[in-house]
Amino acid sequence: MSNLYFNNVEKVGQLYLEYVFFEFESEPILFICHDQLNQTYLCLCSDIRYGQKWIITKCDTKILRALITAEIDIVTAFLKHQKAIVIDMDMEGTEKSYEITTEEIDPLDLPKPGTFIRCNKEKAQNYLLQLETNSE
Repeated sequence: MSNLYFNNVEKVGQLYLEYVFFEFESEPILFICHDQLNQTYLCLCSDIRYGQKWIITKCDTKILRALITAEIDIVTAFLKHQKAIVIDMDMEGTEKSYEITTEEIDPLDLPKPGTFIRCNKEKAQNYLLQLETNSE
């Protein structure tokens, strides 16, 4: 069921695509991945012009619930932890990943403050329920 999405991510290893909140032209834009230890990561594709760029941060069910129920905006979810991971992929498909502090994230790489998640709320709630059940 899980698809390998990122390989050799700095300080993480492999990340598997688990749930897509929003996609554009079949490309996941805002989505969830998990690692080999089953930790959850919120991922945002922030650039697709000359290669691709993703911002990735650890995430838990509390943050996901707040995001899905629009208690917090997308930016807040990405700034909850002190560290984030950036993955850059060039036009040839070569990926580089590195860890940064959340203060180092370029504000242009995240949605504007006040931007809330747009997704099928019922499907997202069901996914969250499944995630919470599996983590018990």
